[in-house]
Amino acid sequence: MITLLKTIDIWVQRILRYIAMTMFAVLALLLIANISLRLINDFVQFLLGHGLDGMANLIQSVVTINSFYWFDEIIELSFAALVFYGAAGLWCAKLHFSVGDWISPRIKNERLKHFYTLVILLISATFMAILFWYSLKLTLRTHQVTTAFQIKQWVLYSCIPISAFIMLSYSIVDVIIEAKRFAFGSDQPS
Repeated sequence: MITLLKTIDIWVQRILRYIAMTMFAVLALLLIANISLRLINDFVQFLLGHGLDGMANLIQSVVTINSFYWFDEIIELSFAALVFYGAAGLWCAKLHFSVGDWISPRIKNERLKHFYTLVILLISATFMAILFWYSLKLTLRTHQVTTAFQIKQWVLYSCIPISAFIMLSYSIVDVIIEAKRFAFGSDQPS
């Protein structure tokens, strides 16, 4: 059972990492494409302004310069997924910022240190539960569609409750482990 949970943990972290990397790559490519098309458009306008209509028409026939009317939708989807799945990935790997990182070492009493960590973990788990609940309600109540691609808006919002659920699950496990440490005074998780 422990081996299965460790395998699931590895795969969850790997999937979250790949989603975040993919969304970052999508954002980078869209930024490069948008800047490139703007520069090409500016160059075409420069050529037209200097009487080089033939060259400008040639460039426009090779490179279709259209506005990215769908740009905002892809940016919204990619950025939300990057932020929330990336945060969940950091949460799972315990790489996120924590106030306990600089307070815990200053607590000398081992039992008090475990109690402090337990309180922080309970606060975090409570926040994740609230985030999950309200984001799930928002996602399920949304019936709008996006303008360009007609994607259901809940698809864009779904990254919030999914990542909140993942972080809540990991938080519950952390609370259980730390509660055992506090109760039994052990430094090793049971």
